[in-house]
Amino acid sequence: MKILLATDGSSASTEAAKFVVNLAKNSPVDVVVLTVSFDPEHYPMHPWSGHWTEHAQDRTQPILDRAKSLLSESCQSVSLVHGSGSAAPCILDQAKKSEVDLIVLGAKGHTALHRVLLGSVSDSVASNAECSVVVVRHRPKADDPVKRIVVGFDQSIASREAVFELMQWNLANDCRVDLVSVALQPYVFVGEGYAGPPITIDPELVERIDEAAERIASQVADHFPDTHAQTRVSDHIGDSIVNVAEETNAELIVVGDTGHSLLSRFLLGSTSKYVLRHAPCSVWISRHHWNADATPKEATNAAATG
Repeated sequence: MKILLATDGSSASTEAAKFVVNLAKNSPVDVVVLTVSFDPEHYPMHPWSGHWTEHAQDRTQPILDRAKSLLSESCQSVSLVHGSGSAAPCILDQAKKSEVDLIVLGAKGHTALHRVLLGSVSDSVASNAECSVVVVRHRPKADDPVKRIVVGFDQSIASREAVFELMQWNLANDCRVDLVSVALQPYVFVGEGYAGPPITIDPELVERIDEAAERIASQVADHFPDTHAQTRVSDHIGDSIVNVAEETNAELIVVGDTGHSLLSRFLLGSTSKYVLRHAPCSVWISRHHWNADATPKEATNAAATG
Protein backbone atom coordinates (compact mmCIF):
# COMPACT_ATOMS: atom_id res chain seq x y z
CA MET A 1 0.00 0.00 0.00
CA LYS A 2 1.15 3.52 -0.71
CA ILE A 3 0.25 6.56 1.36
CA LEU A 4 0.75 10.28 0.84
CA LEU A 5 1.16 12.03 4.19
CA ALA A 6 0.70 15.79 3.95
CA THR A 7 2.40 17.64 6.81
CA ASP A 8 3.05 21.20 7.88
CA GLY A 9 4.82 20.35 11.12
CA SER A 10 1.78 21.13 13.27
CA SER A 11 0.46 18.94 16.11
CA ALA A 12 -2.40 17.92 13.79
CA SER A 13 0.13 16.70 11.23
CA THR A 14 1.99 14.77 13.91
CA GLU A 15 -1.23 12.95 14.81
CA ALA A 16 -1.73 12.19 11.11
CA ALA A 17 1.77 10.69 11.01
CA LYS A 18 0.96 8.55 14.05
CA PHE A 19 -2.18 7.34 12.28
CA VAL A 20 0.03 6.18 9.39
CA VAL A 21 2.37 4.44 11.85
CA ASN A 22 -0.57 2.47 13.25
CA LEU A 23 -1.71 1.49 9.74
CA ALA A 24 1.80 0.27 8.97
CA LYS A 25 1.93 -2.01 12.01
CA ASN A 26 -0.15 -4.66 10.25
CA SER A 27 0.27 -3.80 6.57
CA PRO A 28 3.30 -3.15 4.34
CA VAL A 29 3.27 0.60 3.71
CA ASP A 30 5.34 2.92 1.54
CA VAL A 31 4.96 6.59 2.44
CA VAL A 32 5.50 9.78 0.50
CA VAL A 33 5.79 12.68 2.96
CA LEU A 34 4.91 16.03 1.44
CA THR A 35 5.20 19.52 2.85
CA VAL A 36 4.24 22.58 0.83
CA SER A 37 5.67 26.07 1.10
CA PHE A 38 4.82 29.42 -0.44
CA ASP A 39 5.88 29.91 -4.07
CA PRO A 40 7.67 33.26 -4.50
CA GLU A 41 7.53 33.04 -8.29
CA HIS A 42 3.95 34.30 -8.14
CA TYR A 43 5.11 37.48 -6.39
CA PRO A 44 8.30 38.54 -8.19
CA MET A 45 7.98 42.18 -7.19
CA HIS A 46 8.38 41.49 -3.49
CA PRO A 47 11.88 42.51 -2.34
CA TRP A 48 12.27 39.35 -0.28
CA SER A 49 11.25 36.89 -3.03
CA GLY A 50 14.85 36.24 -4.06
CA HIS A 51 15.70 34.93 -0.61
CA TRP A 52 12.52 32.90 -0.06
CA THR A 53 13.56 29.65 -1.73
CA GLU A 54 16.74 29.46 0.33
CA HIS A 55 14.91 30.06 3.60
CA ALA A 56 12.01 27.75 2.67
CA GLN A 57 14.36 24.79 2.42
CA ASP A 58 15.81 25.58 5.83
CA ARG A 59 12.31 25.72 7.29
CA THR A 60 10.77 22.69 5.61
CA GLN A 61 13.63 20.18 5.85
CA PRO A 62 13.29 19.78 9.65
CA ILE A 63 9.55 19.16 9.18
CA LEU A 64 10.25 16.40 6.67
CA ASP A 65 13.04 14.95 8.80
CA ARG A 66 10.82 14.76 11.89
CA ALA A 67 8.12 12.95 9.92
CA LYS A 68 10.66 10.49 8.51
CA SER A 69 12.01 9.80 11.98
CA LEU A 70 8.52 9.00 13.19
CA LEU A 71 7.63 6.78 10.22
CA SER A 72 10.82 5.00 9.22
CA GLU A 73 10.70 2.22 11.82
CA SER A 74 7.20 1.06 10.84
CA CYS A 75 7.06 1.75 7.11
CA GLN A 76 8.80 -0.10 4.27
CA SER A 77 10.03 3.13 2.72
CA VAL A 78 9.71 6.87 3.34
CA SER A 79 10.20 9.40 0.54
CA LEU A 80 10.40 13.12 1.24
CA VAL A 81 8.99 15.78 -1.10
CA HIS A 82 9.10 19.56 -0.74
CA GLY A 83 6.42 21.17 -2.88
CA SER A 84 5.71 24.83 -3.47
CA GLY A 85 2.54 26.69 -4.31
CA SER A 86 -1.02 26.35 -3.04
CA ALA A 87 -1.25 23.47 -0.57
CA ALA A 88 -4.37 21.60 -1.72
CA PRO A 89 -3.55 21.49 -5.47
CA CYS A 90 0.01 20.48 -4.66
CA ILE A 91 -1.20 17.60 -2.47
CA LEU A 92 -3.64 16.43 -5.13
CA ASP A 93 -1.01 16.61 -7.88
CA GLN A 94 1.52 14.69 -5.81
CA ALA A 95 -1.07 12.02 -4.98
CA LYS A 96 -1.65 11.40 -8.70
CA LYS A 97 2.04 11.57 -9.53
CA SER A 98 2.95 9.05 -6.83
CA GLU A 99 -0.13 6.88 -7.56
CA VAL A 100 -0.98 6.53 -3.89
CA ASP A 101 -3.83 4.47 -2.46
CA LEU A 102 -4.54 6.85 0.39
CA ILE A 103 -3.96 10.47 1.40
CA VAL A 104 -3.64 11.18 5.14
CA LEU A 105 -3.67 14.67 6.61
CA GLY A 106 -4.56 16.31 9.88
CA ALA A 107 -7.56 18.49 10.74
CA LYS A 108 -6.74 21.40 13.00
CA GLY A 109 -10.23 21.99 14.37
CA HIS A 110 -10.95 20.55 17.82
CA THR A 111 -14.16 22.31 18.92
CA ALA A 112 -17.63 21.57 17.53
CA LEU A 113 -17.55 24.84 15.61
CA HIS A 114 -14.15 24.11 14.10
CA ARG A 115 -15.35 20.68 13.03
CA VAL A 116 -18.10 22.31 10.96
CA LEU A 117 -15.69 24.91 9.61
CA LEU A 118 -13.17 22.35 8.41
CA GLY A 119 -9.87 23.79 7.25
CA SER A 120 -9.87 24.70 3.58
CA VAL A 121 -6.96 22.39 2.73
CA SER A 122 -8.52 19.31 4.39
CA ASP A 123 -11.90 20.06 2.86
CA SER A 124 -10.50 20.63 -0.62
CA VAL A 125 -8.31 17.53 -0.60
CA ALA A 126 -11.11 15.31 0.76
CA SER A 127 -13.54 16.64 -1.84
CA ASN A 128 -11.30 16.54 -4.90
CA ALA A 129 -8.93 13.61 -4.44
CA GLU A 130 -9.15 10.67 -6.83
CA CYS A 131 -8.18 8.21 -4.11
CA SER A 132 -9.31 7.56 -0.55
CA VAL A 133 -8.60 10.24 2.07
CA VAL A 134 -8.31 10.13 5.85
CA VAL A 135 -8.74 13.39 7.73
CA VAL A 136 -7.25 12.77 11.16
CA ARG A 137 -8.72 14.51 14.19
CA HIS A 138 -7.18 14.74 17.63
CA ARG A 139 -7.65 11.87 20.04
CA PRO A 140 -6.20 11.62 23.55
CA LYS A 141 -4.16 8.47 22.87
CA ALA A 142 -2.87 9.14 19.37
CA ASP A 143 -0.01 6.65 19.79
CA ASP A 144 -2.43 3.75 20.33
CA PRO A 145 -4.11 1.86 17.48
CA VAL A 146 -7.68 2.76 16.61
CA LYS A 147 -10.04 0.53 18.59
CA ARG A 148 -13.56 1.82 17.83
CA ILE A 149 -14.81 2.27 14.27
CA VAL A 150 -18.17 3.27 12.80
CA VAL A 151 -18.93 2.34 9.18
CA GLY A 152 -21.78 3.88 7.20
CA PHE A 153 -23.47 1.24 5.03
CA ASP A 154 -26.23 1.86 2.47
CA GLN A 155 -25.90 -1.27 0.26
CA SER A 156 -24.20 0.74 -2.52
CA ILE A 157 -21.01 -0.44 -4.17
CA ALA A 158 -19.27 2.54 -2.58
CA SER A 159 -20.16 1.46 0.95
CA ARG A 160 -19.36 -2.20 0.27
CA GLU A 161 -15.96 -1.31 -1.11
CA ALA A 162 -15.37 1.00 1.87
CA VAL A 163 -15.86 -2.03 4.12
CA PHE A 164 -13.45 -4.11 2.03
CA GLU A 165 -10.88 -1.31 1.98
CA LEU A 166 -11.01 -1.11 5.77
CA MET A 167 -10.43 -4.86 6.01
CA GLN A 168 -7.67 -4.71 3.43
CA TRP A 169 -5.61 -2.47 5.72
CA ASN A 170 -5.60 -5.32 8.24
CA LEU A 171 -6.15 -3.31 11.40
CA ALA A 172 -5.93 -5.10 14.74
CA ASN A 173 -8.79 -7.61 14.96
CA ASP A 174 -9.77 -6.54 18.46
CA CYS A 175 -11.35 -3.35 17.06
CA ARG A 176 -15.04 -2.81 17.73
CA VAL A 177 -16.89 -2.06 14.49
CA ASP A 178 -20.40 -0.58 14.42
CA LEU A 179 -21.99 -0.94 10.99
CA VAL A 180 -24.72 1.69 10.66
CA SER A 181 -27.54 1.64 8.10
CA VAL A 182 -30.30 4.24 7.93
CA ALA A 183 -33.92 3.87 6.81
CA LEU A 184 -34.97 7.34 5.71
CA GLN A 185 -38.06 8.62 7.47
CA PRO A 186 -40.49 10.07 4.88
CA TYR A 187 -42.39 13.30 5.53
CA VAL A 188 -45.19 15.14 3.76
CA PHE A 189 -44.08 18.65 2.77
CA VAL A 190 -47.06 20.99 2.77
CA GLY A 191 -45.25 24.05 1.44
CA GLU A 192 -43.10 26.98 2.52
CA GLY A 193 -40.69 24.52 4.08
CA TYR A 194 -43.32 23.12 6.47
CA ALA A 195 -43.21 19.39 7.03
CA GLY A 196 -46.27 17.58 8.26
CA PRO A 197 -46.27 14.60 10.60
CA PRO A 198 -43.86 11.82 9.59
CA ILE A 199 -45.28 9.01 7.49
CA THR A 200 -45.20 5.57 9.08
CA ILE A 201 -42.27 3.76 7.52
CA ASP A 202 -42.82 0.31 6.07
CA PRO A 203 -41.51 -2.25 8.61
CA GLU A 204 -40.57 -4.57 5.73
CA LEU A 205 -38.28 -1.88 4.33
CA VAL A 206 -36.51 -1.55 7.65
CA GLU A 207 -36.24 -5.32 7.87
CA ARG A 208 -34.68 -5.58 4.39
CA ILE A 209 -32.15 -2.86 5.22
CA ASP A 210 -31.35 -4.57 8.50
CA GLU A 211 -30.88 -7.95 6.82
CA ALA A 212 -28.45 -6.46 4.28
CA ALA A 213 -26.49 -4.84 7.09
CA GLU A 214 -26.35 -8.11 9.03
CA ARG A 215 -25.03 -9.95 5.96
CA ILE A 216 -22.15 -7.55 5.41
CA ALA A 217 -21.51 -7.44 9.18
CA SER A 218 -21.06 -11.21 9.19
CA GLN A 219 -18.28 -10.80 6.61
CA VAL A 220 -16.65 -8.03 8.63
CA ALA A 221 -16.84 -10.23 11.73
CA ASP A 222 -14.49 -12.71 10.08
CA HIS A 223 -11.75 -10.14 10.67
CA PHE A 224 -13.26 -8.01 13.43
CA PRO A 225 -15.21 -10.40 15.70
CA ASP A 226 -16.59 -7.51 17.75
CA THR A 227 -18.80 -6.24 14.91
CA HIS A 228 -22.36 -4.98 15.41
CA ALA A 229 -24.95 -3.98 12.81
CA GLN A 230 -27.77 -1.58 13.49
CA THR A 231 -30.42 0.15 11.42
CA ARG A 232 -31.77 3.55 12.45
CA VAL A 233 -34.89 5.27 11.23
CA SER A 234 -34.05 8.91 10.61
CA ASP A 235 -34.58 11.83 8.25
CA HIS A 236 -30.82 12.44 7.96
CA ILE A 237 -28.27 9.74 7.14
CA GLY A 238 -25.14 11.72 8.00
CA ASP A 239 -26.51 12.85 11.34
CA SER A 240 -27.35 9.27 12.30
CA ILE A 241 -23.82 8.11 11.52
CA VAL A 242 -22.32 10.97 13.54
CA ASN A 243 -24.66 10.25 16.45
CA VAL A 244 -23.57 6.60 16.60
CA ALA A 245 -19.94 7.73 16.56
CA GLU A 246 -20.61 10.04 19.51
CA GLU A 247 -22.52 7.36 21.43
CA THR A 248 -19.80 4.74 20.97
CA ASN A 249 -16.84 7.13 21.42
CA ALA A 250 -15.64 6.07 17.97
CA GLU A 251 -12.15 7.02 16.88
CA LEU A 252 -12.77 6.60 13.16
CA ILE A 253 -15.75 6.83 10.80
CA VAL A 254 -15.55 5.13 7.40
CA VAL A 255 -17.89 6.21 4.60
CA GLY A 256 -17.88 5.57 0.85
CA ASP A 257 -18.01 8.42 -1.64
CA THR A 258 -20.34 7.33 -4.44
CA GLY A 259 -19.13 9.75 -7.14
CA HIS A 260 -18.15 8.14 -10.44
CA SER A 261 -18.73 10.84 -13.02
CA LEU A 262 -16.22 13.60 -13.65
CA LEU A 263 -18.60 16.11 -12.05
CA SER A 264 -19.40 14.04 -8.98
CA ARG A 265 -15.72 13.42 -8.32
CA PHE A 266 -15.46 17.12 -7.56
CA LEU A 267 -18.70 17.32 -5.59
CA LEU A 268 -18.29 15.21 -2.47
CA GLY A 269 -21.53 13.39 -1.66
CA SER A 270 -23.78 15.16 0.83
CA THR A 271 -23.57 12.37 3.40
CA SER A 272 -19.79 12.13 3.17
CA LYS A 273 -19.39 15.89 3.41
CA TYR A 274 -21.76 16.12 6.39
CA VAL A 275 -19.90 13.36 8.24
CA LEU A 276 -16.54 14.92 7.40
CA ARG A 277 -17.57 18.29 8.80
CA HIS A 278 -19.54 17.14 11.86
CA ALA A 279 -17.77 14.01 13.05
CA PRO A 280 -16.16 14.06 16.51
CA CYS A 281 -13.34 11.81 15.27
CA SER A 282 -11.19 11.01 12.25
CA VAL A 283 -13.01 10.34 8.96
CA TRP A 284 -12.03 7.94 6.18
CA ILE A 285 -13.57 8.88 2.81
CA SER A 286 -13.28 5.71 0.75
CA ARG A 287 -13.00 5.83 -3.03
CA HIS A 288 -11.86 2.24 -3.25
CA HIS A 289 -14.78 1.44 -5.58
CA TRP A 290 -13.39 3.76 -8.27
CA ASN A 291 -10.71 1.15 -8.87
CA ALA A 292 -12.85 -1.87 -8.11
CA ASP A 293 -14.30 -4.13 -10.81
CA ALA A 294 -17.89 -3.06 -11.31
CA THR A 295 -20.18 -3.30 -14.30
CA PRO A 296 -21.44 -0.01 -15.78
CA LYS A 297 -24.92 -0.79 -14.49
CA GLU A 298 -23.65 -1.42 -10.97
CA ALA A 299 -21.63 1.77 -11.05
CA THR A 300 -24.67 3.76 -12.17
CA ASN A 301 -26.81 2.25 -9.41
CA ALA A 302 -24.13 3.03 -6.83
CA ALA A 303 -23.93 6.65 -7.95
CA ALA A 304 -27.71 6.97 -7.80
CA THR A 305 -27.81 5.87 -4.16
CA GLY A 306 -25.39 8.65 -3.19
